[in-house]
Amino acid sequence: MNPTRKKLIPTGQPHERQHPLDAGGVKITTFIPLQFKKRGYKKVVVGPVGVDDPVVVNAPEPAISPSQDPTLLKALGRGCYWQHLLDTGAAEDAAEIAEREGLHRVTVNDALRFALLAPCILQEALDGTLPRTTSLETLQRRTVPLNWDKQREMITGSD
Repeated sequence: MNPTRKKLIPTGQPHERQHPLDAGGVKITTFIPLQFKKRGYKKVVVGPVGVDDPVVVNAPEPAISPSQDPTLLKALGRGCYWQHLLDTGAAEDAAEIAEREGLHRVTVNDALRFALLAPCILQEALDGTLPRTTSLETLQRRTVPLNWDKQREMITGSD
């Protein structure tokens, strides 16, 4: 980050430079191009394209451990459960589920969309390995395609 302009400098590859000091020794400068992206109301650090773990330093455990998003998991669970109620005939439609749960019908319909997500995406949410920028808010605001391959590409950014 450039302190005078307060702008992020996104270009460049990770590299290391050594600067000799007057008193002897060497000063090492490491440049890692990182980006800050919004995830709901938080900001998270995202590494450059092609770098899977930008914060790992030859450690067996990642420096930033995978973390589950409890709000997202709750919404995914509700959506799958409500879809199960519709599939088994325990509820006729989303309006009936909304009435039982004391929620608005739109809330139920939004959660029912999550039952159509690819199983690998649901598993990544459970494992806490979804990209750090994926949140409940981003899934609600975007139109998620029905094709699982396109979902995976849109949400995780990989094929």
